[in-house]
Amino acid sequence: GAGGNGFAPDPPTVIGTDERPASVAIPRDYDPETTYPLLMVLHGAGADGQTQAGYFQLFPLVDEKQFVMVYPDGTPNSEDRRLWNGAGCCTADVSIDDVGYISDLIEEAKQTYNVDPNRVYLMGHSNGGFLSFRLGCEAAPLFTAMMSLAGGTYWDPADCEPGTPPVSVLVVHGTADDTIPYDGVTDVWPGAVAIAERSAASAGCDPNTTVALGTADLVPSLPGEETEKLGYSTDCSPGLEVELWTIGDGSHIPFFTIDFADQVTDWLFRLSR
Repeated sequence: GAGGNGFAPDPPTVIGTDERPASVAIPRDYDPETTYPLLMVLHGAGADGQTQAGYFQLFPLVDEKQFVMVYPDGTPNSEDRRLWNGAGCCTADVSIDDVGYISDLIEEAKQTYNVDPNRVYLMGHSNGGFLSFRLGCEAAPLFTAMMSLAGGTYWDPADCEPGTPPVSVLVVHGTADDTIPYDGVTDVWPGAVAIAERSAASAGCDPNTTVALGTADLVPSLPGEETEKLGYSTDCSPGLEVELWTIGDGSHIPFFTIDFADQVTDWLFRLSR
């Protein structure tokens, strides 16, 4: 049965529709009286939710950091590659309403698990980053903050409507990404710096003023502390933050230590609506 707040002690670990179910990981000691952050994991083109959450090394952190994680799948195309209808990338079938699908999953998760509606987060990779940015345009009231790894957004900011309220954004991108280039593609996708500056401006921050936040060793195959962290923290609207983490010589699919998931979830979870 359900507890005093209506949440079951042993909720299902699959939500969504029969056509498009989504897997959920909850802490082993899940307590319906405890309120948890909600993390949505959005995979890259051709991957799936399980593979993406594993690649990010998020599964061990569900217990360690105590959060609820939903890791859904995009829709297979004719070559059986799972894709999302994101902000300018990647599905050919623009009739697929992935904004609606992810929005519904967030709403269902809030009814199924005791999650804090002010602490809902997205972690997207590549095509999943494009979907995260599209959700920031069209469904921003539903979530707090997002991380995009090797993703992008619309070339034309006017395509991002309504874009309110703004969300906190962490842009992570490798300078040697040959799939979604760090510097963008003219008339197709803006580069990582432009996206960070645009996100900063939306959040009320001064896009021209950055603060060096140090370096981190997140990719063992690259020498030293290859990732440079930059903050856009001047004049931001209350509760909003924007950062750019540049992975020097980082590829489109860098192989991280668990420090990546640890530092990204730390960054996300301290933010609240």
